[in-house]
Amino acid sequence: MPNAKDAADAAYERVIVAGQTGSGKTTQILTLPGKKFVYIFDPNALASLKGHDLDYEIFMPEFTEIDSTLKGFNKGAKDDKPVSEKEPTLYLRWVEDLNRRDDEGFFDNYDWVCFDSLTFLVQAVMDRQLYINGRYGKVEDLGDYRVVGSKISDVFRTITSLPMHVYATAHIDSFQDEKTKKTEVLLRLPGKARVMLPLVCTSIFLLSLGDDNKYQAQTRPDQRGLQSIRSSVKGLKQFEDVTIADFENPGASGIGNLLTN
Repeated sequence: MPNAKDAADAAYERVIVAGQTGSGKTTQILTLPGKKFVYIFDPNALASLKGHDLDYEIFMPEFTEIDSTLKGFNKGAKDDKPVSEKEPTLYLRWVEDLNRRDDEGFFDNYDWVCFDSLTFLVQAVMDRQLYINGRYGKVEDLGDYRVVGSKISDVFRTITSLPMHVYATAHIDSFQDEKTKKTEVLLRLPGKARVMLPLVCTSIFLLSLGDDNKYQAQTRPDQRGLQSIRSSVKGLKQFEDVTIADFENPGASGIGNLLTN
């Protein structure tokens, strides 16, 4: 019978690092210990990672996927008619790549698989959802968010079953209840994914840049703000300095250092 005292090598980290643009989420990938493979969906991510020892694959919309038509919303307005049919394939291409690498044992060679960012991946799934329903380029409705949220949840439940560490970046949104005027901070994820992804993760960190130009990670929630923050790492302060002190040795600081010490 397995005993938790012997589970150190079998306990994998599944980490979501959330924050606003410019809070250092991507750069923290450099601090993770071991060999890393990064799925890049954010067009700015490679600029933060270039020059460092990690493998990656970029998934961006092809030019033929871009819908540039304008949509009318005033009474009597007309929608542009696209010159040709645009088919968004980014999500399909990524799922095929993920399945192929898994079947070939590709991930056996890595300690971490990273996703930067969930925001752009969700948009790729949403584009596909709208396309197959004949509404690509139009405004999403509640049903779209439910379907996409469910699909993202299913995919990441599978990903977190891999025998390796997982790191993903996400953005946050603020919403104000019209009746209570209470402001709530949530992960920028649709539908079911907003609840399920935190449940399959060991740590949710919120990153920010302070007035002193130091980056900090919030490791547990306060009365306001993002409530899904938590960490399985014992003994962390509520706010930890994760500024990378030396880019020649990034693992000596940052989130990677929090996870290993």
